[in-house]
Amino acid sequence: MEMRLVLLLAAAAVVAQLPSAAVAANYTVGDDKGWNPDVDYTAWVKKHKPFYKGDWLVFQYQTGRADVVEVGEVGYEKCDKASALSSYSKGTSYAFQLKEAKDYYFICSYGYCYSGMKLHVTAKSSSSSSGGGKSSGGDSSSSDSSSDSSSSDSTPSKAKAKSKSSAASPSLLAAAAITPFAAVAAVAALL
Repeated sequence: MEMRLVLLLAAAAVVAQLPSAAVAANYTVGDDKGWNPDVDYTAWVKKHKPFYKGDWLVFQYQTGRADVVEVGEVGYEKCDKASALSSYSKGTSYAFQLKEAKDYYFICSYGYCYSGMKLHVTAKSSSSSSGGGKSSGGDSSSSDSSSDSSSSDSTPSKAKAKSKSSAASPSLLAAAAITPFAAVAAVAALL
């Protein structure tokens, strides 16, 4: 019995030293103003950065009045969707995961890009301090799971953007990871 307790305590000490899993953050682009004309998205990015690989951007808009087009830097600067990487306009929201540590560029191709309806975010590599359940925005909204054009990013069905007042619950969009408690419980089960 003593040996089992010693092993359990040793396992707990080792697991406690492991970095905790980073939790992806969900950001409602434009906060309560959403993805609409006359919103300062540069200021919005400054307010919420840093962004990390694995985080989600949720674009909320009015059907038929806006779209979300992922473009390269040139398309962003010129408000040109000709070389779009992906395009989405169905429903009233679109969830996009930052799958790589890189720069991401989005525009609205309905003409509002020229007045500033465009977004540039830089996703950094994941770190144990990333996100921490950080989220932004107002009411949550569902995302449709289909896209107007094929892209390497798949949106989660009914992805939710958490509001600032939400309780600290595990993100539905975060990747599953073994927690220190789960690892200790697994070791204890082996004893």
